[in-house]
Amino acid sequence: MVHSRLGFASVLGWVLVCAAIAACGDENSGSGGSGGNAGTGGTGGTGGTGGMGGTGGMGGAGGMGGAGGAGMDLVMTDADFDCILDWQKVRSFRVTNKLGNLDATLAAANDPGMSDYPVGTVIQLVPTEAMVKRAPGFSATSSDWEFFFLEVSDMGTKIVQRGVTDVVNQFGGNCLDCHAKALPEYDFVCEKGHGCDPLPIGDDVIQMAQNGDPRCTMP
Repeated sequence: MVHSRLGFASVLGWVLVCAAIAACGDENSGSGGSGGNAGTGGTGGTGGTGGMGGTGGMGGAGGMGGAGGAGMDLVMTDADFDCILDWQKVRSFRVTNKLGNLDATLAAANDPGMSDYPVGTVIQLVPTEAMVKRAPGFSATSSDWEFFFLEVSDMGTKIVQRGVTDVVNQFGGNCLDCHAKALPEYDFVCEKGHGCDPLPIGDDVIQMAQNGDPRCTMP
């Protein structure tokens, strides 16, 4: 049984947060708009008595085609990671979407196995580890998930490690290796019944770790 005064670092020692690998197709950029037709030149004026007629106006230049729409991406910074308790809770984990697409993130989280998470999704089980869904093409190995090991304090967040294959927590757990066991339909997010190894702790200890996030007491 875990004592109720178990320290924040000790709680985190039990918890490994990782992510997994589902195939995502690249999104095509939007087509540019058609250029406008050139304007017709004006008719030259009629000359007065003994005068020459005026020169006809030049045709207007055609409009440029619109630029194709570029896909959005999320490159997290230290400041983007904030109090985990401010994010939406789904079962035992916390989610947000830093690109403003929270509805799609919550739809994927609340109906696991039916759709992949959208770009901009951030998932955390404990304050010191995170997974972030990047734009299509970021990494085929991880289905475009980027993993993070974080240092948190009442001063904020410091990104200690980030990437795909080599991110490990302070206890040596490799995020990608952990979640590679998730069934493909779950977008390599580990939960109970998703195919990953079970965590050796219960939801009560996970909640204790979330409640102990020192960033939540920042002024």
